[in-house]
Amino acid sequence: MSLIDILIQMLIIFGVVMVGYGATRLGVWKTEMNRPISVFVLNVTCPMLIIGSVMGDGLQFSSREIMQLMLVALLNYVVLIVAAIAISRIWRVRPSDRGLQKFMLTFGNVTFIGFPASAAIFGERAVFYASVLGIPFNLLIFTVGLSFITEQPIRSVFKPKVLFSPCVVASIIAVVLALLKVQTPVPVSKFFHLVGDMTIPCALILIGATLATIPLRDMVGNRFVFTVASLKLLVLPLLVWGFFSLFSFDSFVTNVAVVLTGMPVAANGIMLCLKHGKDEHLMTQVIFMTTLLSLFTIPMIAYFLKFVAA
Repeated sequence: MSLIDILIQMLIIFGVVMVGYGATRLGVWKTEMNRPISVFVLNVTCPMLIIGSVMGDGLQFSSREIMQLMLVALLNYVVLIVAAIAISRIWRVRPSDRGLQKFMLTFGNVTFIGFPASAAIFGERAVFYASVLGIPFNLLIFTVGLSFITEQPIRSVFKPKVLFSPCVVASIIAVVLALLKVQTPVPVSKFFHLVGDMTIPCALILIGATLATIPLRDMVGNRFVFTVASLKLLVLPLLVWGFFSLFSFDSFVTNVAVVLTGMPVAANGIMLCLKHGKDEHLMTQVIFMTTLLSLFTIPMIAYFLKFVAA
């Protein structure tokens, strides 16, 4: 896929985001719909998309691929967490922003933007890869991520129920189906694809609808916002690529991991800030700016990966 093709795919994704933004601004989409539809996507359509990603002709996965995926997923977050902590010690910011900074650098929007971007750049096969690579995200964001936000020890914020979130369970089911090479009946596969395919447009519309609720004054970034955006969208993906280039992992596996690393800051950050009394305006600014800039940086990362692989 050429740079132009990747850019066109990202423009299509951004166009759907703007549909949500425009519909909300015009009053066609009501903001009170955001939460129930978000819950529906995370608990119903996204899990079915993940399970459906291992169903269909030509979507067979070897045990070696899956084991590599799980190892890469673990190593990826080890690199990100270590890098975020190191950067927070080197880059002196206000003590109240230090935890937010570490959260922003570690956790990206791997579901709402990551799945559509991976599918657009790498094809349908990448959805399963992204779902496996996203397993640590679902486990860590409400443990390590919450610890960053609240600046409390992990043991005091950990709740066992995060282990049973629908996306985590669906990812494990998909791994089992892929390992056992289960051939699902065509009607079952079509059912999962039909419902699961709702995830991407709904997720993108939700992002636009959420951005539409942000006051214009909060969309303008400052030095902190642009520095975090540069680190999150460009520096950290290159760091992860450099780390994985030291090993002999399958390039398709590591390329999907690198692209997912360059996703905008996770939208969960706003909810966590509101719940725990942290600076949600700063979090909102960074999420907006990284989402906007990712339209350009994701094609850049994808083209870079294609260039170094040539």
